Amino acid sequence: MVPKRAAALHAHPGETPANLREHLVAMTGELLGEVSLGALTTRQIARHAGVSDGVLYNHFADKSELVIASLVDRYARLLDAFEAQAPTVGEGTVEANLQAFARALSGLEADVLLLGAGLLADPALLAGFWTEIHRSPFGPDRLMKPLRAYLEGERAAGRVSPSLDVNATTTLVFGASAMVALTRRLNPQANGSRLDAQLDAAITTLVRGLEG
Repeated sequence: MVPKRAAALHAHPGETPANLREHLVAMTGELLGEVSLGALTTRQIARHAGVSDGVLYNHFADKSELVIASLVDRYARLLDAFEAQAPTVGEGTVEANLQAFARALSGLEADVLLLGAGLLADPALLAGFWTEIHRSPFGPDRLMKPLRAYLEGERAAGRVSPSLDVNATTTLVFGASAMVALTRRLNPQANGSRLDAQLDAAITTLVRGLEG
């Protein structure tokens, strides 16, 4: 049976059940920015989405599945924005490109830590979210791919040492970015500009060993 359509979607006659599912995910995301996870109910979600309570269960087994879907959707959008900032081989300087990449990566990591922090009181939900963002089409390889491709391109172009170890360099950039992201989240009083400067300095030190 075709699920009942949300009143909020009636203005769009072409909407499909898939669109309704996306609508529920989006509305849950809005509520997660206003209501603590522990206090969030399926009834609140339904009211906010403009549907009857039962419509949620046409698309999700329970609230946990819907919450995870919403968080994964948020992560996907963060990842898309991050990938759009990937450096281009041969443009600018290697140092500036890697600094910009490291800052974007650190921002992504800080945002993901924030998403996960809201689930600490529910280990099962946190585990579910972590599992989803580590499986296809996500996963660590997708995060590392832009940097690896960039470094390989710069090596082929002769702008870094021909003996460059791409995997080791990627690990170093990710390590420095993660440290700054973690500091930013664990210490809200930390000076953001100073953290960015520290990350830039780390990348500058790294680049000195890359250029041949």
